[in-house]
Amino acid sequence: MERICHWRDVWKEELCNVESPFFAQSIVESSIQGDQALPGVRELLKACHLPEGRYLSRQDILRVSYLIDRADWLLVRDQAFSPIDITQYHALSWFRSRLDSLMGDEFSGPTEGAGKWKTFSIDVDVLKSGVAFAANFITSRGDEGRLFASEGKDYANTRRIVSQRWVRLEHRERNFANLSAVHRYGEVREITQNYVEADDHWAISGTSWHWRPVVADEEYEFGERIS
Repeated sequence: MERICHWRDVWKEELCNVESPFFAQSIVESSIQGDQALPGVRELLKACHLPEGRYLSRQDILRVSYLIDRADWLLVRDQAFSPIDITQYHALSWFRSRLDSLMGDEFSGPTEGAGKWKTFSIDVDVLKSGVAFAANFITSRGDEGRLFASEGKDYANTRRIVSQRWVRLEHRERNFANLSAVHRYGEVREITQNYVEADDHWAISGTSWHWRPVVADEEYEFGERIS
């Protein structure tokens, strides 16, 4: 059954049925401007803080489109016209499988100990990102012949929250245990990132558009060493 939903509500086994954001945007926009028959549209509007039944301006539509363009909300269909390429969307590498246990062995045993921070969710700050996205759209009107959202500056000053959970070290990482900080397993921390143009030694120009502060999928934290 066709539906629009947050990426965390999509199973890994459904990836072949997820429509690419390019086509999903027009389909969802048509549903919003029609009778909202597509399941999940009401939840999507709620995520954008848009009241149900109200007339949606072009700016409102851009706020909705932004979440789809970033693949935070996905269109799942019986047969996708152009299946999404998850390699283009970093966060989607964390899709869960139906076979995965909700908690798994990750939280069994001791309640705290050595470990590492592991990303499990990336969520856009809809209000602040929506304002920034709309402002960038207005500014881009001066760029004749350029498609909006085709360059990094179109996403300038948008914001997202990276959520990481403290998990056990893998077997190959056991040697790090004596140096690791100690936290409660399952503890969550949130890191706010902003999309900006900043120094990038790998770029030819010396700068690039990227999220700051930079956050790795997995991060180790050193504990205090006792001399």
